Amino acid sequence: MNLPITFNRVGLTVHRTNQKAWELGLQVIDWLKARGVEVLLDYQSSLHFPGHSLLCQDEKWSGVGFVVTLGGDGTILTAARMAAHEGIPLLGVYMGQFGFIAESHPASLFNDLEKALLGKLPIEERVMLEAEVFRSGELVHSGLGLNDAVVKSASSSLLYLSASLNGAPFATYFADGLIVSTPTGSTAYSLSAGGPIVAPSVDALLLTPICPHTLSARPMVIPGHHLVEMKVEDEGGDVLFKTDGINPFQVVHGDHIVVRKSRQVTRLIMTGDASFYRKVRARYLYGERLNDPAALHNRNELD
Repeated sequence: MNLPITFNRVGLTVHRTNQKAWELGLQVIDWLKARGVEVLLDYQSSLHFPGHSLLCQDEKWSGVGFVVTLGGDGTILTAARMAAHEGIPLLGVYMGQFGFIAESHPASLFNDLEKALLGKLPIEERVMLEAEVFRSGELVHSGLGLNDAVVKSASSSLLYLSASLNGAPFATYFADGLIVSTPTGSTAYSLSAGGPIVAPSVDALLLTPICPHTLSARPMVIPGHHLVEMKVEDEGGDVLFKTDGINPFQVVHGDHIVVRKSRQVTRLIMTGDASFYRKVRARYLYGERLNDPAALHNRNELD
């Protein structure tokens, strides 16, 4: 029986090396086509499904109701940068290791897809950040990210970074680098560097120094509308700047880096099957005794 489809074109992006994601992707394409829905693939995904679907033009989703991502959070991050400009929602399918962003699971995907096609699933907006690098007053690099923007030494040399918050000088960091994270990114690199876990609905930015050479440089949570500015004060060897871990850009002494909350957001389709707090407990065994057999069960309950 044909359903009264609300969306007649859906985007699909698949993890580049995950064989199970490729197999599921082919099932998704066949399932959507059987319902009269066109499937639009990004270039990398199209390499796994030649001749099956339409191809994105200039790596932009055009005319799709939403985008399905099959993989881990990295797959969602890639799709988010493509979809944010058009405000296109993402339906993330968890097929990775420590996914926090994805809502759907392969076992429930086709039921979720049916609801999404009918517009019956809620959408949650997530803060994104945009970053710019200025050299001698000229813009030389920019990036958009859902998780974080990172200034980091590419060698073992300590960096000497000065930071201003909302126009006021704040701190000088002697560290391996500095992470500016969104709440969504608080469970990613920032957490590994000792930053706090922040619920993704909070309007905030996080500052997390990477291995600071002092006991006084602690992570900070600041209002989302505050501007973060950084300057590389010494040579410090090779220094890289990245948003969401991609497109590394080499910064040099005197470069001025500006990070702010973007006007663009990532729109995520929510299934309601796994709340953020449940994910934190299951993924990190939060509050559990690690020698308790029940803790391992909690870890696997979303897998």
